[in-house]
Amino acid sequence: MAQPGVAVGTTFGSPTGVGPLSPAVNVTSSVPPLTPEIPVPTLVAAVAVRRGRPQGPTNDHEIEDFIYDVFDLVSGANEVDVRCEGGRVTLSGPVFHKRVKHDLGEIAWALPVVNDVQNNVTLTTRRRARQPGRDSESPANVSSRKPA
Repeated sequence: MAQPGVAVGTTFGSPTGVGPLSPAVNVTSSVPPLTPEIPVPTLVAAVAVRRGRPQGPTNDHEIEDFIYDVFDLVSGANEVDVRCEGGRVTLSGPVFHKRVKHDLGEIAWALPVVNDVQNNVTLTTRRRARQPGRDSESPANVSSRKPA
């Protein structure tokens, strides 16, 4: 199913084939999908167009901002930190599912100006809320001192 605003079969890259996003990436490629309906290249292309820079980011600061913009569209990625130095992206922070961790790494790799991705994202479990009064209950007969 095609996403609104992104035509199926369009390419993501510079029109001349020369530049930061060349060679062009076919958004109908077999890259693993972020969700069943949105492949990673399509998501990245949509954010690039929305930002008004279809050729994509060109420096480390723009790469970080760009990746944050894409992560805003991914459920569960709101606590992930992005750092970029010399085209090397480091991702860190917690997520609740290993598929999200994988997808975040794929998003970073989808940018042609990125030459390395260090995915330090950790998997955490969701904690259930404790039942009220559970912590405040203590046995009445237990002494805090050891008998002599």
